[in-house]
Amino acid sequence: MATYPVKTIIEGEPTFEKPVQVIFSELQLGGAIKILSPAKYITEGQRAWWKGILLPALALHTGDSVLYWETKLKLAVMPDEFQPIYVPLKRQVFPIIPSITILSVKKMGQLMDGSVKHLREDGGYGEEFQWVTLPDSELSRKKKNINKGD
Repeated sequence: MATYPVKTIIEGEPTFEKPVQVIFSELQLGGAIKILSPAKYITEGQRAWWKGILLPALALHTGDSVLYWETKLKLAVMPDEFQPIYVPLKRQVFPIIPSITILSVKKMGQLMDGSVKHLREDGGYGEEFQWVTLPDSELSRKKKNINKGD
């Protein structure tokens, strides 16, 4: 799903990294355009990094599941925010850890910062996770250019 942040607003008209006609040409029947406030846009990016980059990278690196790392980091970094909710099903009770969607932009930032700090310093993993870093838009741009062959 493509996302185009507003770069500037000139005489009341937003500008994007691509001309709006090009953006519209990417639409398909049944698709949609979603308008995000600045806070929602930031939160969506934070969640995308957490779910789409950090957790899969940890799973790939260790062989443990994404769910394992998600639960481990939530409880290690923000245990008060992620207290389990106990759900009865037949004759058993299952603990369910809340979703990251409960977090504000600020708290999601704290989870991201805390996760990197936990993996690099506080978790007792030694040097194993020194490669883990927060998102870096410069690295992302460089990677895009490398993939394009620039």
